[in-house]
Amino acid sequence: MPNITKETSTEIEVYPIERETLSTLYNLGGKATPEEISKESNIPLKKILTSIYSLQNKNLVRVHEKEITKVELTEEGLEYAEKGLPEYRLLKALLQKTKIPIRELLEKGIEGLEKTQINLAIGHLRSKKWAKIIKDKDPYIVITKEGEIAAKEGLPEQEVLKIVMEKKQAIVEEIGKPKIVEELIKRKLATTKTETQRTVIITELGKDVIEGKVKIPEMVKKLTRDLVVTGKWKEVKLKKYDVTIEPPKIYPGKKHPYLEFLEEVRRALIGLGFQEARGPYVELEFYNFDLLFQAQDHPAREIHDSYILEYPNKGEIKSKELVEKVKATHENGWITGSRGWGYKWSFDLARRLILRSQTTAVSMRYLIEHKQPPIKMFCIDRVFRPDVLDATHSMEFCQCEGIVVDKGLTLRHLLGALKEILQALGFKEFKFKPGYFPFTEPSVECFIKHPELGWIEVAGSGLFRPEVLIPLNIPHPEVQVLAWGIGVERLAMTALGVNDIRYLRTHDLEWLREKEVL
Repeated sequence: MPNITKETSTEIEVYPIERETLSTLYNLGGKATPEEISKESNIPLKKILTSIYSLQNKNLVRVHEKEITKVELTEEGLEYAEKGLPEYRLLKALLQKTKIPIRELLEKGIEGLEKTQINLAIGHLRSKKWAKIIKDKDPYIVITKEGEIAAKEGLPEQEVLKIVMEKKQAIVEEIGKPKIVEELIKRKLATTKTETQRTVIITELGKDVIEGKVKIPEMVKKLTRDLVVTGKWKEVKLKKYDVTIEPPKIYPGKKHPYLEFLEEVRRALIGLGFQEARGPYVELEFYNFDLLFQAQDHPAREIHDSYILEYPNKGEIKSKELVEKVKATHENGWITGSRGWGYKWSFDLARRLILRSQTTAVSMRYLIEHKQPPIKMFCIDRVFRPDVLDATHSMEFCQCEGIVVDKGLTLRHLLGALKEILQALGFKEFKFKPGYFPFTEPSVECFIKHPELGWIEVAGSGLFRPEVLIPLNIPHPEVQVLAWGIGVERLAMTALGVNDIRYLRTHDLEWLREKEVL
């Protein structure tokens, strides 16, 4: 019979990868799974699935879908598949002996079985009436006739375990013993998962295409020099592009939104003329508390409010002169005009090592080395405080420390500086109220408006007391120091639109991908 080439009323467009997919399916007998087509053609499964979808739309293949349940053994199930179920091993042992005393069974056991497994095996044998316990002075267990039959014929559970082990993953519907599989799952010897199984079947039209009975133009993605020179461009068909289809989303690498916000704060402060400083995480109480005129019996210096190092637990203070000035200031006020705290100051306590609880320790180290005004310094770094983790508190967080040193500074300058910083970062709603801190007077607390949490405190600030400045050889009151510590993570919560401080360190990829870069 002569070969007849069919002319279709609507021209079918088949691209090279579609033709290869269709050809592979034809060679596999016209029926196969996408995985089988991928393996046979050596084409990635993702491309095969896309190709099948397109071929289906052109009526060259049809796809049959059905839900299947796959079963897989747990580690315990694998062990029993190899060595035998505990009840099967006990059953075999009973088959060889007339009876086994329970005491002997539990004391000597059976090779490869633990005591708990033996108890488990006894329970299974009794529930299935394969064995029974004879109560006597020394109770013993004996096999029943049903048990003898089971021991000789083998347990269906053992058979299913072996099948699944050999296949690694078996389809429940193919095993044909759903109740046994269900029992293995209850015993946590196996797990199941439901999947959609796809079978691709070539249509008559698809067969005609592969056999050359339907005229199919060759499709090309772009016009090349060779196509033009040879004139083949007249025979081929250029692929149409649907410009309305959205391209796949690409998620390029970018900074974490919180880290980007910290950079924004850093850029804003540098733009306002501040210089950045850093300090150690492990700090002496001398710099973290004593230089700040914070009494050594202050609650913040207790173990429940500071992380105190166990080893090493002491550090070195190099300037003996500074130590003597701080000691005198704490005990009697020295020449600061203060009466001090009126207690005997401890050098050993000042040398104690802690994880710094405030970046003000960085300000102290900076002022020891820099005394000539004007000075504008800031530090953005981590501090550590024992706290209960919740939406606005953390045991480890970033603080933005800042100081301004100059002559004639007042509270008005402090409020102006904080206002300028907040406005530079885009915050419009903020307010101030009087506060108290051991090392500043006057002191001010700063609040900003969070869209969900309302007004939240973000900063403590003030003018350093003479008890802080005079021991550092800063001529107070001629020279004043404005100081603040901003909880920069609370600023970030407002700027990034999150209501939980823990979300600033989230691993939520969807949020990280979609969050715009500042």
